[in-house]
Amino acid sequence: MRAILSTIHRWIGLIAGAYFALAGLTGVVLLYRSEIDAWLNAGLKGPSRPAHEGETFRPIDALLAAATDRVPADGKPVFIHLPKSDDGYFDLIYSHPSGHGHPAIGQIVVDPYSGAITGHRVIADPNDRLAEPFVMLIMHLHYTLLAGEIGETIAGLAGLALLGSLASGLYLWRPLAGPWRRALFFKRGAGPDRILFDLHRLTGAYVAPLALVIVVSGVCLIFGAQTGSLIAPFSSVSEHMLPQGLKSEPPRGRPPIGASAAATAVDGLFADGRLMSIAPPNGADGVYRVGKHADGEVYETETKRIVSVDQYSGAILWVQDPREFTVGERILEWRFPLHTGEAFGAGGRAVMTVFGFTPTVLFLTGIVRWRRKKRARHVLPSSRATPNL
Repeated sequence: MRAILSTIHRWIGLIAGAYFALAGLTGVVLLYRSEIDAWLNAGLKGPSRPAHEGETFRPIDALLAAATDRVPADGKPVFIHLPKSDDGYFDLIYSHPSGHGHPAIGQIVVDPYSGAITGHRVIADPNDRLAEPFVMLIMHLHYTLLAGEIGETIAGLAGLALLGSLASGLYLWRPLAGPWRRALFFKRGAGPDRILFDLHRLTGAYVAPLALVIVVSGVCLIFGAQTGSLIAPFSSVSEHMLPQGLKSEPPRGRPPIGASAAATAVDGLFADGRLMSIAPPNGADGVYRVGKHADGEVYETETKRIVSVDQYSGAILWVQDPREFTVGERILEWRFPLHTGEAFGAGGRAVMTVFGFTPTVLFLTGIVRWRRKKRARHVLPSSRATPNL
């Protein structure tokens, strides 16, 4: 059994381990994606806090109008992000036909105090990933290997294979005989080969619980539909989720209320938290979808509390509140915050930063040890065949 598992562990490590190392290193970059993007694009969306304290943001409608004026004629606004802090920025995300069958995604950045346009760029282009901003390029490399849906599936399958590598590695790590203490420390007075072996097995053993959480959550993110199907028989994954197809009432001569009024309606519904996003209506019968972060929500960078608002009457049509989620809905909600460490704040990000380098350590020590053993097997027979002189 150990020989079989050793072979399985070795080949999974040699093949899927390369992706694991790449995912770990790119994951570290993505932990600091906001800071890195701001540093690389300081002129695009730098701090906008006014010189005089006490000034407030311009109305959402005014900011949206300023950004919409810069959307290409064939572009379509799909989402706005509101400032996440007093020195944050407002941006409009829009889709734009690229002529290759896959629309590009653009971003227009607005200073929320002055209403001035501070930046305009393409942030996602399925037809030319290398033209994307650095952080977006790293993000697509992390979970699609820059190969679209095929690459995403390969990454998911690699994650499943890594679960097998973790299981086989833990089995091989446990001592066959003697006290368990021997499996928890480096062997004293050992030579280079044994130190290399201990570094590989101890790194794997100590990070295995965290690696299990990260790999499982990552696989569940990639295979989201399949994950939901597995959970649904035990707990609903859609009972409290915002349904598709919600529509506004006919206008009956009424003008649209505007994004500012939709945000005000949500503020009246929930006093806690901070407004984070608004999706404008899609067409004449579309609805506003307003995201307002809930206090204590597991998400930090985004929110799962989303309210659907009629674009003419301002009536609340549906509320998606994470505090009312079923067990199944909560499991799906936790996938991303667990995968990134976001669920545990600054401490979680620090732990994930350290962990991001361990797949590279495991991959390199495994490769070096495999090559040394392979070389030794070739040298040993020839040395036996040489007569003593």
